Amino acid sequence: MPRLLRLPLIVSAAFSLAAPAFAQADPAALFQARYADLRSAMQDKDKARIAAVLAPEFTLTDIQGEQHKAAAMTERMGRMPQGGGRSVETKVLSAAITGDRAAVEQELTGAMSRTDPDGEEHNMELQLRSSDIWALRGGNWLLVSSVQKELTVKRDGEVFLHQQN
Repeated sequence: MPRLLRLPLIVSAAFSLAAPAFAQADPAALFQARYADLRSAMQDKDKARIAAVLAPEFTLTDIQGEQHKAAAMTERMGRMPQGGGRSVETKVLSAAITGDRAAVEQELTGAMSRTDPDGEEHNMELQLRSSDIWALRGGNWLLVSSVQKELTVKRDGEVFLHQQN
C-alpha cells in the first residue's frame, strides 16, 4: 500500500472511544468523547487503552475496500513517528443508538507538514468520512467496525487525492 494511503488508515484508527451509554443523553456527545479517548490512546501508542475502545473483532475497511484487523492497524500506528507538526480532529456528524448498537457517521480532519525527497516542505491536509458501528458491552461502547466512505488529501491547499465509496 502506498505510504500516502497508509496515513488515512492509521489516522482514522486514531479516533474512537469508551463511556457508559446512560452517562449522556446526547449520543453525538457520547461518541465524540469515545473518539477523543481513542485518539489519545493512539497518540500515546498505548495498546491497552486502544484495546479498551476497540472490540476484539474490530475491522476497518479502508477507502480501497481492503479490510484491516485491530492488531495490524495498531502495529502500523506504532511505527509512525510521534509529533511531526500534526493536528487531528474528529467530529461526530450523526449518532443513532438502537438497543446495544450504535451507528455513527464521523469526519476526521488532519494537518501536517511533510518534506519531499528534494527537501521541500509541504502542508498536507486530510479529510476522511466514515460510517462506524459501536456495540455496548459490559457498560462500555466498543468500536466494532469502521468503513471509510470519502477521502480527500490536499497538498499545499490543492486536492492531491480524492476517493469516494
